[in-house]
Amino acid sequence: MKKFTLAIVAFAAMVFASCGGSKPQQEVTDQDTTKTFEQAQLEAAVKMHLDSLTTQINDKQFAAIEENIKAGKIKLSADEKKVKPTYLLSPTVGDEMTSIGQKYAAMAMLSADKEVAGLYDMEVKGYDEAIAKLVAEINDPAIKKANEATSQAEKNKILYKEMEAEGRINFYWILTSAATVETVYVMSQNIEKFCAGYTDDQVANITFRVFCIIDAIDQLSVYDPQIVGIAEALNPLKELNATTLADFKKELAASKEKIEASRAAFLK
Repeated sequence: MKKFTLAIVAFAAMVFASCGGSKPQQEVTDQDTTKTFEQAQLEAAVKMHLDSLTTQINDKQFAAIEENIKAGKIKLSADEKKVKPTYLLSPTVGDEMTSIGQKYAAMAMLSADKEVAGLYDMEVKGYDEAIAKLVAEINDPAIKKANEATSQAEKNKILYKEMEAEGRINFYWILTSAATVETVYVMSQNIEKFCAGYTDDQVANITFRVFCIIDAIDQLSVYDPQIVGIAEALNPLKELNATTLADFKKELAASKEKIEASRAAFLK
């Protein structure tokens, strides 16, 4: 995909073309000069806003469900492990993805589902292979650099910096959105079990993260048609605004079907 800068220029060009009519060359030139300046100002303002949102969510601890599993905060008994979850994505879902945006989303979701599958002692080799295949197809150097980070917070910072430099800032937000949606989705499937280990502060950070992501996607959807579908998919998550674990559990239960619809929309 073209750089975000070019996306803004293309959008402005389409708007201008839709007006029709011809004007003197000097007037067109003057308008183009003014328009270019306005575009630069708009791009700078949007970039500053997105930078701010990224800094805010990266500065707040986000305990992804796979991190809590790795930390041993979510545990299953031998009997619980016998009942395998049916809600996880199949590793083959990546083969159905055609656009780069879908591949980023599938990669993020499969990464989360892999840890849940492992928790239930399910085979995870298929997930590893599917994720590796998606990484190869996406071919984004930022992912390799980010995977060298020692913490999730540092990984996110590297991803944002590198993907912005590559002109893939839209894909960064698709990736972040998908990972967050999958975390919320899995939690909604077994609320008591998968909310174990979360504190009120961590819950508040999750809902704050959702708010920031929705804001960022709304900003980008004006310039990138691919993002419009993501913005629509995130709408159900606007109801998640709890700041305590008790309230968050209630919201997950009340919004379960909407969260499922949101997750499904990411892969369309």
